[in-house]
Amino acid sequence: MIRTINAFTDEIDDQEAAVAELLKQVDPDNNLLANSVGIVHCFSEFLDNGVVKALSDKLPFDVVGTTTISLSTPLCISDMGLSLTVLTSDSVKFTSGVSSPITDSVDGPLTELYNRIAAAGKPSLLMPFIPFMLTVGGDEFIEQVDSLSGGIPAFGTLAISNEPDFSRSYTIYRGQSYTESMVLLALSGDVDPVFLSVSVSEENILKQKAVITGINRNVLQTVNNMPAVAYLESVGLVKSGDIGALASLPFIIQLEDRSILVRAAISAAEGGGVILCGAAPVNSTLALAPMSQEDVISSTAGKVREALEKARGRGILMYSCAGRNWALGVKTMAEHETVRDCVGDRAPYYFVYSGGEIFPSFLDNGSVVNHLQNDSLIICIL
Repeated sequence: MIRTINAFTDEIDDQEAAVAELLKQVDPDNNLLANSVGIVHCFSEFLDNGVVKALSDKLPFDVVGTTTISLSTPLCISDMGLSLTVLTSDSVKFTSGVSSPITDSVDGPLTELYNRIAAAGKPSLLMPFIPFMLTVGGDEFIEQVDSLSGGIPAFGTLAISNEPDFSRSYTIYRGQSYTESMVLLALSGDVDPVFLSVSVSEENILKQKAVITGINRNVLQTVNNMPAVAYLESVGLVKSGDIGALASLPFIIQLEDRSILVRAAISAAEGGGVILCGAAPVNSTLALAPMSQEDVISSTAGKVREALEKARGRGILMYSCAGRNWALGVKTMAEHETVRDCVGDRAPYYFVYSGGEIFPSFLDNGSVVNHLQNDSLIICIL
């Protein structure tokens, strides 16, 4: 059994007041069980002003997490706040760590990190917190974690921030921030997670399809043997090389085994390519799917109601892609409000916007494959 405790502050100017507010809500002297961990998500200013470091120093357990563009809990909806979610248990053990910086290959840093964490006990659930890097796709992290763990379910997020270039996207570990290091939390013992997800509805996928003919890591180079931007211009989705209109237009990629990946476009690349939030295999089929405000709200409401029925008071952790937020237009808090209206005070939860959603797929043969998705809402009940 895991107990979930929510805390929140939007006190950004007074470090002592912010930390005191959070500690009062957690009340560690009276609320903690034998093992605990804290998951923090925040506006990047809370790293600059020292609140995250001061908070971590005061708590008797590790604190892990990421920056985000906005968040909500039963206590708040905020685009400039900090949420701390404490998981505490007598029957579940929490082990966490941070990798060394990743410059090109994830293999060495993640192998060392995973082996260090697994030495404390075989994990039942992994929660990766991945840095936002233009040079290394988020799926490379997940593929390596899958390889090392043998397919242990993973649920997590890729850091994001409000800047156009996402330059203040950080992973967080023990009060420190990182731009090139993955943070990993492992849960072992009596863990019984329930997973749910929702993405683009099939009826929204445009009928016009193409073939991915060239890709380098997470840079989509050619489609139908044309530079990616030129292809998008040829079908009327991009004008004069400006891919900004693609922010709320998910790339639906069907692999040769018929499985689906959803990718978001980050920016244009040199040579007419498009930088995606993850890789896609050559010869896979590409389609696009407009995502409206109504699509986001209705799909979120339905999936959160389903989660609430399954949770029965347990904690609900939710990550939603920033692309879903951008599809809301000026109603930037509408998805948060939908979650609040659906859950109310019936379960502790957090709802956090993500640069990429890490979610497990359970195959017919009983094995697990973890994927990095975009433009999705993912849910884990603990």
